[in-house]
Amino acid sequence: MMARGLWAVLALAILIAAGMGYEQVERRRDRARFPQVGHSVNIGGRSLNIYCSGEGGPAVVLESDALAPGFAWVAVQRELAKFTRACWYDRAGYGWSDPAPSPHPSTASAHDLHALLKAAGVAPPYVLAGAGFGAFNVRVYCGLYPDDVAGLVLVDALHEDQWNQERGGMSRVPFGLGYPPDVVLRAMSAAGLMRLAAPGNRREMDVDGLTPAERATLAGLASEPGMRAAFLAEQAFSSGPREAHAAGGLGDRPLIVLTSERNIEGERQIARLELQERPARLSTRGRQATLKDSGSVIAAVREVARASNAR
Repeated sequence: MMARGLWAVLALAILIAAGMGYEQVERRRDRARFPQVGHSVNIGGRSLNIYCSGEGGPAVVLESDALAPGFAWVAVQRELAKFTRACWYDRAGYGWSDPAPSPHPSTASAHDLHALLKAAGVAPPYVLAGAGFGAFNVRVYCGLYPDDVAGLVLVDALHEDQWNQERGGMSRVPFGLGYPPDVVLRAMSAAGLMRLAAPGNRREMDVDGLTPAERATLAGLASEPGMRAAFLAEQAFSSGPREAHAAGGLGDRPLIVLTSERNIEGERQIARLELQERPARLSTRGRQATLKDSGSVIAAVREVARASNAR
């Protein structure tokens, strides 16, 4: 009986070792298929990837949504760089950035970004543009480093009350409860199980303005198993809305909130529209506009940059 147990343990150890070897081989192949765009900057024991181009100020810093690498901004950044310095980056564990220890909520991401911009030599003030969940991060950044922020653009941003309603009150669940799944997910990723669970899967993202090669790169990055673990570590049960709420208002900084139109009827649509108007009230110079495509984002950033220069 004991001998069978030892053989079972040995077989399991061999399988885990084989899985880890398989995962490392696949990660090397991914790096070959998707060579790094940007460069790695050490922020104290780990590195984050950042890509900047263009000249002028204020610099624009682009913050991605949950489960979206910084590369998702590449088409927007290309246009912004025609009139100012524009940067996108990969949060910890995303794209070409190193993972961070758990937990890694919005406050930790804001500290990371501050350290990254300083180490990369991108001088403030900044216009921060945050998409989706990333809008919580830029609001937290503004609360922590208000002197660094010239203005904000929030793209398809949810108000914290809307997040609670649509995500079933997830932000009220203690954040620490998310980390047992986080540990399991990281272990599965390291052993190749996440990759084996969805072989060849490439998650397509609805981003306009990309070349076919860029779209393939984005799909590959968005499907990286390690990014799912990073997502759980940073978001888990959603402390981001609470952190953004605690960060307070934005004063008189120019703010544009871009909201996409969704097909919801009746009282739910009225309630949604009311909640979507609230982020614009965070600033005395805030307004809401319709998000149609990437051109809407580019126009909003340009307007906020001009308004911040006149501030």
